[in-house]
Amino acid sequence: MERVIFEMVNAEREQRGLSPLEWDEQLARRARQWSTDMAAAGQFEHQDPQEMQAAVDGYTALGENIFQSSGPVPAGRIHVGWMRSEGHRVNVLEPGFDRLGVGLVCSENGEVWATQRFGRTAGADRPDLDREVPPEEPVVGDPEKGPACSNGLTSG
Repeated sequence: MERVIFEMVNAEREQRGLSPLEWDEQLARRARQWSTDMAAAGQFEHQDPQEMQAAVDGYTALGENIFQSSGPVPAGRIHVGWMRSEGHRVNVLEPGFDRLGVGLVCSENGEVWATQRFGRTAGADRPDLDREVPPEEPVVGDPEKGPACSNGLTSG
């Protein structure tokens, strides 16, 4: 599911003429850990930006999207949910980011917890971060596409 969400992000970027993001395992590990922490605590909240920055090396900027569902949903529903939200869409379509890691946890009780960690590496050949809200349309992701969690399995 993590890689499917990653591919959906790059499809959205391609549709809008933006450079694709590269998968980053360091960011993915941190995203998985944050999803695990949220699930264990039963608390849906963003990680403190200073803690997030301190946990990774080689980045000049980071962004985070989080998602929670009370039951299994396809990867496409998670992605489209982020695309329909202004704040999340800013991260997905930020021209200055060059890396992405996705971490997803499927809890025993059927809940889904997901985190996207976006990054800009030192020396990235990308425009400066502009943080403007891009238009919602066109969203190319399909909310019914992609794998869904099976209760108790962690996606990786």
